Amino acid sequence: MDTWEMVDAERKDFADLADSLTPQQWDAQSLCTAWKVRDVVAHVTQGATIGTGESLKSLVKYGFRMNTLLREEAKKGGQASSAELAANLRATIGNRTKAPGVKPAGMLADEVVHQQDIRRPLGLARQISPDRVLAVLDEIKGYSSGSTFGLLPAKSRLKGLHLKATDLDWETGDADGAEVTGPAEALMMAISGRPAALADLSGPGVEQLRQRITT
Repeated sequence: MDTWEMVDAERKDFADLADSLTPQQWDAQSLCTAWKVRDVVAHVTQGATIGTGESLKSLVKYGFRMNTLLREEAKKGGQASSAELAANLRATIGNRTKAPGVKPAGMLADEVVHQQDIRRPLGLARQISPDRVLAVLDEIKGYSSGSTFGLLPAKSRLKGLHLKATDLDWETGDADGAEVTGPAEALMMAISGRPAALADLSGPGVEQLRQRITT
């Protein structure tokens, strides 16, 4: 399965989740502190449908403040009805639009991580396809503050640490670094800056990772 096929499979799973949500769940807080569940769905849909031209116009509108752009546009989009948000999300299946500089693996990362941003606080656990988790981990581990995904500076977060999954054959970081172990999904979420995932990890490097995420 190539990366775009994995993206479509993840979008279908995400759309199925959206179709199952209750009104209370749509308005629940996600792991993204500025967003409710509905805002996360709007953000993912925007990322899958807004091309280069519109992205650049939005950047200019927000004074090239990417974080502000993403936060406010998602909240604006999240004002749509739950039915419209769910339908728009499902309509992204098969779409090949990408933001400037983003690879298909980056699109997959956005989908997988944000679906967990919804599932974790709602207590809706799932078994993510291993090939998707591995593809996301390999993609995000090299992100730096100067990259397209500068808001997710994984490279600096992982410096001096050795991360190892306990359920999949994956590890990264300095061989002699302080170890952080746990399920691949929890490692993925921690690398992505989600403190909630740290409770699922263990090892002498966890506290250092916590400090880098929360400060």
